[in-house]
Amino acid sequence: MSSTSPGPPPLPPEKDGLFLDNGSRVAVIGGGPAGSLFTYFLFEMADRIGMELAVDIYEPRDFTKPGPQGCNMCGGIISESLVQLLATEGINLPSSVVQRGIDSYVLHMDVGTVRIEPTRREKRIAAVHRGGGPRGIVESRWDSFDAHLLELAKGRGAQVHHERVEGIDRNGGKPRVTTTKGTSTGYDLLVGAVGVNTGALKLFEEMGAGYRGPGTTKTYICELFLGERTIKTYFGNAMHMFLLNLPRLEFAALIPKGDYVTLVMLGTGIDKSLVDAFFSAPEVLRCFPADWSPPADSCRCSPAINISAAVKPFADRMVLIGDSGVSRLYKDGIGGAYRTAKAAARTAVFDGVAEDDFRKGYLPVCRALSMDNGIGKVVFGITTLIQKTTILRKGLLRMTAAEQESRKWHPRMSDVLWDTFTGSAPYKDVFLRALHPVFLGRLLYETLMGALPARREGGKKEDKVPFGKTGELGKIYNSGEIIVRQGDTGDCMYFIQSGKVEVIRESNGKEVKLAELEHGEFFGEMALFEKGVRSATVRPLGEVRVLSVDKRLFLRKIHEDPALAFRIMQKMSLRIRDLDKELGNLRSA
Repeated sequence: MSSTSPGPPPLPPEKDGLFLDNGSRVAVIGGGPAGSLFTYFLFEMADRIGMELAVDIYEPRDFTKPGPQGCNMCGGIISESLVQLLATEGINLPSSVVQRGIDSYVLHMDVGTVRIEPTRREKRIAAVHRGGGPRGIVESRWDSFDAHLLELAKGRGAQVHHERVEGIDRNGGKPRVTTTKGTSTGYDLLVGAVGVNTGALKLFEEMGAGYRGPGTTKTYICELFLGERTIKTYFGNAMHMFLLNLPRLEFAALIPKGDYVTLVMLGTGIDKSLVDAFFSAPEVLRCFPADWSPPADSCRCSPAINISAAVKPFADRMVLIGDSGVSRLYKDGIGGAYRTAKAAARTAVFDGVAEDDFRKGYLPVCRALSMDNGIGKVVFGITTLIQKTTILRKGLLRMTAAEQESRKWHPRMSDVLWDTFTGSAPYKDVFLRALHPVFLGRLLYETLMGALPARREGGKKEDKVPFGKTGELGKIYNSGEIIVRQGDTGDCMYFIQSGKVEVIRESNGKEVKLAELEHGEFFGEMALFEKGVRSATVRPLGEVRVLSVDKRLFLRKIHEDPALAFRIMQKMSLRIRDLDKELGNLRSA
């Protein structure tokens, strides 16, 4: 018998398990929100397990440039739910990027107009420019949203190559990327984060892995220069939505930003005659100054948007995310990019990069989005029916106006319209709320009463509540006010956008200062995890701006993505550690 040690067992062949490891190289084609967020999460999750990766992002555009050089052909709205989720991920949107915080929606129909305001009366929707601004912009006073996310990815360690990818193939089973500059590099993982308005999708389709791009339809986007003062007077901080009975028009919105208002139209065969008909509608004319007419040289485009998911958006060492995989129907495309990017990054780091890994860890997220989009088509079908039926429009208007005028009623219609317009909730939730017996009963009553004079609200109006500066999100508190009071029941947590707060514990008529918190920190998080009352009072030190995160939204997302709580639990652990240290110092004193 030999005394030689048999040694370690042989490693399994590569095809039985594909994993990222220290030094693995990852290529991300596309530096928009999907590509940047994927990179951000990939580095964050790799750091948790002590793995070092090298990531190259290929993005030929310069998002800081105006016009087509930096344009990403999007309306530029960051939904209420996404603003909150990004805050919990440590991604706060600065006022240099947010051109206007949206505090309300104004719904325009031929039967009347109604303003819909959120219950919290807080700016939690961001209007941004994806690039440096429209073609012909004279002075760019705000930063690009896409450039901001790309800088976050670079800050994590990514290398950005402003090169166009002209070829993708495999070399020894690993993806290889070839650029127009002639460079050819192999990678352990290839991520497609390209939009549906680029020819790069064909490169992935030609790889022979079974991928086929998503179904699309055309939309219309136009940037209208009005100037900040005019926008404040005629639009305020509200997005203006239109349900007009115009042939071929399904939906239209006017989005106020800094110096521009963005028009987004969705319909069938949108052409010049339909655009002219929209601008000629009385409901639209009331939104603009009396002597205004649409300029002939406005920056405009007709980009494609997703209406169905891609086929098999993954293979060994390859995954496609964002618009090239699946997106939300008509709304919150950046939110879809966030969800698919994070799911793909989580799968790559913790499960592996084989086709079966993505099928188990990534595909369920894509399917959930696709199934919800199917319900969304029903929701928008109902919207189209209302759009074409006068008596239903009157009922919708009366019910919404009654809810907004009297806060005694639960705002069922207002909430349904808010989440339909903003994309802040899954279409399934919106649909189920619309089926509630009380909702249907009240809508039926208001519809039958529709012969009465309709409530109408003027299109020209200033903001009802002073929410702070144009581009700021959240809500302003000043010295002397209380943000959180000890003993109250909590239903949200808060992220500090600017300024400082002090945390006070009240006991036996005395106050004990526990901590001071500043920009980037959060408080009130225990309200998300337990049913108890607030354990301390939090008040501003001077002017402070805070963004709230709803308990219901956070817990719903936690069930979908438990990793969302990691940063909060990590911070809570550090606070407990600091408290133990302070107690130790007190004992030894």
